[in-house]
Amino acid sequence: LLFRQKTFDVIATTSLLVLMVVLLTAFIGVLIATGLHFVDMSYRAALLIFAVLPLAIPSYVFTYTWIALIPSFSGFMAAVFILFLTTLPYVILATLAGLRRVDGSQIEVARSFGLTHWQIFFKVVLPQIRGHISGGVLLVGLYTMSDFGAVSLLNVETLTVTIQNMYRASYDRNAAAVISLVLVALSALFVIGDERFKSKTLRNKSIKTTSLKTYLINRISFQATVFSAIFVYALLAVLVPVYVLLSRFLSNPVAVDLSSLLNASVSTILVALLGAGIALILSAPIGALLSEKSTYFSRFTNRAILIGHALPGVVIGLALVSFGSKVSFIYQTTFLLAFSYALLFLAKSVASMTASLARVPGGTKEVAATLGMNKWAVLKNVVTPIAAPGIALGTTLVFLTAMKELPATLMLRPTGFETLATQIWSSASISRFNEAAPYALILLIIAAIPTFILSRPDKADKPLSTQEIGN
Repeated sequence: LLFRQKTFDVIATTSLLVLMVVLLTAFIGVLIATGLHFVDMSYRAALLIFAVLPLAIPSYVFTYTWIALIPSFSGFMAAVFILFLTTLPYVILATLAGLRRVDGSQIEVARSFGLTHWQIFFKVVLPQIRGHISGGVLLVGLYTMSDFGAVSLLNVETLTVTIQNMYRASYDRNAAAVISLVLVALSALFVIGDERFKSKTLRNKSIKTTSLKTYLINRISFQATVFSAIFVYALLAVLVPVYVLLSRFLSNPVAVDLSSLLNASVSTILVALLGAGIALILSAPIGALLSEKSTYFSRFTNRAILIGHALPGVVIGLALVSFGSKVSFIYQTTFLLAFSYALLFLAKSVASMTASLARVPGGTKEVAATLGMNKWAVLKNVVTPIAAPGIALGTTLVFLTAMKELPATLMLRPTGFETLATQIWSSASISRFNEAAPYALILLIIAAIPTFILSRPDKADKPLSTQEIGN
């Protein structure tokens, strides 16, 4: 099976798709982030929100809206376009996290030597933010590699589509497992390559000089370029999808099944909350371990979690289907579905937990202990107030991504259990776009709230941004 020509073709298609999406998002994402940071612009916070709001929209909703708008929209380049729209915010946020930590004194020295803006960027700024860009690119690559909804609707056969098709043919689940190993291997190579690149970058890591204000460029050409890039992106990734969804919904609002819509909304929120809660419980001891002094075991654990984060939903779903079929009392239960969300997005929760616990000064805990507090009192009165906000943001991020998860939900949901994602998929996959519109609108509205919280400019410098979005 591994050495068939079709398998090689699917691997080549997947690899080329990842390469093109990564290159596009890296170029445009760094351009927008650098402009937002260094160019003197009005309403910068509002522009940032428009640039990252597409995080609330799953790739299959993007695809559905564009197919509804242009019926002939299909094929490989259409998939590149959709996945570019979906993943660009990862690079923007990761790059911004790096730019806020650039050593301002080096920029001032470069300016005093007469270097141009472009020379300063390539010689001074870029070497300091390569690790953060790499983190954003890693997320883009893994998302593209694991995407199922968009490529399936656009008739592009990638590894995830092949695995899902083999799974549906129940007689061929062993073949699906074999192809899953290929996807796991590619994901692991991506993570290992990113780690090696970052290890080289960290040798030249700079510490930000906080006493210097960021030098802002006040040139109309730069302002126009950045504004145009964000406007075009917001038009394609926010305004067009919202327009299509509203027009489809308003064309026949009477036909909306309010009972089905309410049930799907409640089911989506509850199972996503349960998944986020399980992830929080699992990440607590791991985060406590990783926030302490680095050891071989902690580094191994961190690497294992990263590779686990690289596993697509279709692979986790296939593994849990195999496990659940042998443990019948949890098979096709809401708990197993929520547990799959926790496994899929555990790295997000661990990253926020680790960063938040690392913010608690060791001396503070020691002082509390000398005052007679036991470990539980220290945890309650010292650690929790400091770490709770970051942990809450990480849990919110898990909740947001769990709501949008499609392939694992299709595989593991109980019979008759519908979420907003499955309802959208059921209608869009047979071109019933008007029926999908209300479910997509509700999902967008619900997801937009945590997305706004996560992308708030005043949260951009928190450890969560660096750990979670930058890494």
